[in-house]
Amino acid sequence: MKLTAAFVALAAVAGIGADAQSVCTTNAARKEIRSLTPAQWSTTANTLAAMQNYGWFQWFAYLHTANFNVIHNCEFFFPFHRRFLQDFESVGRTFNSGFALPYWDEVRDYANPAASAVLTAAYTGSNGQGSNKCVTNGLQGSWTMSYPSNHCLRRQYNNGNTINPLYSPEYIQSLLSRSTTMAQLRPAIEYSLHGAVHLALGGDMVQNYSPNDFAFWLHHANIDRLWFTWQMQNPNRNFWSAAGTDASGKAIGLNTAIPYYGDAIVNLMYPSRNGMCFSYDNYNTVTSKRSLSTR
Repeated sequence: MKLTAAFVALAAVAGIGADAQSVCTTNAARKEIRSLTPAQWSTTANTLAAMQNYGWFQWFAYLHTANFNVIHNCEFFFPFHRRFLQDFESVGRTFNSGFALPYWDEVRDYANPAASAVLTAAYTGSNGQGSNKCVTNGLQGSWTMSYPSNHCLRRQYNNGNTINPLYSPEYIQSLLSRSTTMAQLRPAIEYSLHGAVHLALGGDMVQNYSPNDFAFWLHHANIDRLWFTWQMQNPNRNFWSAAGTDASGKAIGLNTAIPYYGDAIVNLMYPSRNGMCFSYDNYNTVTSKRSLSTR
């Protein structure tokens, strides 16, 4: 199926103007973090350090905190965070034009998340140490986070030095397969994998200012990838599924503006269009299935 043609045809039916059909000329290619070459990860880490030095981690932690109560537990969850990720990525591209936000496919590590290479000195650092639970290695091991006040980046795994198992790939795929609307998918994902990873890492990740931790960005890029995977499973239906309610219970739909940014939800539905200039290296499957040896 040619998605471009399908998108334009469906847009005409939905009455969306031609100005909303702008196609990105270049897209940030989002990859699973472990698939980056050492040179690519080094460049990414340098870009993130520059963003930290210029106060951008502080800004995004503040922004998430200020809007927390209106972007969770409602159908703004997916579109707001897609826009939030794109905003962060766009800032990164002002420091490095080739910057693309990686994602962490946590489901690959569901049985023993603490053993993931992502949670080591090679990438995001591991569990917090000492009475303050400070992360002392990895990307942010020497950083001072300045929102809401100066502190080390904190993590506190939910089972001592280990992390309780997450959700299996089969379970997450079942959520995608049985959800026929965004209003069904949103709570299924938000209250399972999304919440589980925040609780698993603890520390800053269980605060409203969780964007302090780069693991937040890796995690939410994966949540967005799963939403896109679901959209692609039935594009004629799922790219136009936005009906639901906001945090106050008021009905929202494709033409509703998201909090803070003011973008209509319809303009956030399709990666590679309308300023959502990014793509994913894998959106066809949730992750590799388990082998019998890892059951």
